[in-house]
Amino acid sequence: MEQIDIADEIKKIRARGAEVSSTTVLKTETLRVVLIALKAGARLHEHHADGRLVLQVLEGEIEFKAENAQHRLRAGMLASVEAMVPHAVDAISDAALLLTVAWHRAEPAKVGAHRNVGYEQSK
Repeated sequence: MEQIDIADEIKKIRARGAEVSSTTVLKTETLRVVLIALKAGARLHEHHADGRLVLQVLEGEIEFKAENAQHRLRAGMLASVEAMVPHAVDAISDAALLLTVAWHRAEPAKVGAHRNVGYEQSK
């Protein structure tokens, strides 16, 4: 069994002072769990994941864009999209997110979590 103190991990990545900071808290052949901290106004540009993803908002509020729709998510809410679906995130306020990406089975050539993720401060 692995045990992870999410509150402690959030403090660590926020201490970096970056607009967007992340750490992989769990990694197996078929699963990735990534903790992401965003400052208000930060953006994760449109990108995709190679597996099904679940994005849970732990703190703050974000706008999640996928499948030609925009959804405002706040702490306690989550969204999910299938593999390869382009999506983007804008932080409305300082936010902490828990991203889980899962694959049906290990596919070494494809397993790599997110692809082409770009970060920038919104204007």
